[in-house]
Amino acid sequence: MSLDGLIVPIPTLFADDGALDTGRNAKFARTLSDAKVDHLFLLGSLGEFPSVDDEERTRLVDVVVESATGKTDVWVGVGAPSTRRAVAYAEEAEAVGAAAVVAVPPYYLHPSLAAVASYYRAIRAAVTVPLLAYNIPSLVGYPLPADRVHALAADGTLAGVKDTSGSLPSVEAFLRGAPPGFAVFPGDDVLASAAIARGARGAVMGIANVVPRLCVELVAAARGPDRARTEELQSLVDALVDVSRSAPFPSVDKFLAAELRDAEVGYRAPYDPLTVEEREVVRERLAPLRPRLAPFLGR
Repeated sequence: MSLDGLIVPIPTLFADDGALDTGRNAKFARTLSDAKVDHLFLLGSLGEFPSVDDEERTRLVDVVVESATGKTDVWVGVGAPSTRRAVAYAEEAEAVGAAAVVAVPPYYLHPSLAAVASYYRAIRAAVTVPLLAYNIPSLVGYPLPADRVHALAADGTLAGVKDTSGSLPSVEAFLRGAPPGFAVFPGDDVLASAAIARGARGAVMGIANVVPRLCVELVAAARGPDRARTEELQSLVDALVDVSRSAPFPSVDKFLAAELRDAEVGYRAPYDPLTVEEREVVRERLAPLRPRLAPFLGR
């Protein structure tokens, strides 16, 4: 498998009663595969991973792996507060077909950096697929220092990092001095093209759940010579991200996927459907973008 291209952190979809809906998740995965995305990233932040039960995780990974078609493969989030649990998640993910695993460092309580390194080494020892770190200090509570990540890459523990710090300098720090072959991906949609221009292998883009073809084209353009086209596509992504910020995450991403491409979605409390008022605000802000988005939606 290749660690490059467009990675889509997909939502977890539920039935009307809040139960995991394997049919909806399968269909959602197929539509993204049909749009030619490179990788589906399950059980990340947008996938509401803390809300998914252990038994549900295996069924979810299994159905999405089975539903991915063509070149699209599946990466799985396996981060946990304890090393024991993260190792178990990684082993289960590989057993049902994950092509890579992605782990936030232990959260809520903050272990030492030496303990964090041991956590990643334990996951690496448990699986044969690539392991990527996931830097998201706003939710974990502390950052992963670039030099520690590079040390774990140099000893063969880490194959890459997803950096969702919201900071281009942070992405640059992971790129600067990285061992050969180490893959860096920005996790913030608005940084996609700038990070690729500086050496990132691709981008993790949540807005690809809403308009996948737009993000496929952006990543391809950013990896090529057409700067004008890249800027045009990035500008449209930025505008759509701005719309998404007008309502609660991650529910707004599901709403936009349903609104723009008729995706069948579903919610689990406390991440409920948008209120009537929230939907009105999103639709009002979305309206000026609809003509620009139409070519990417097949309408």
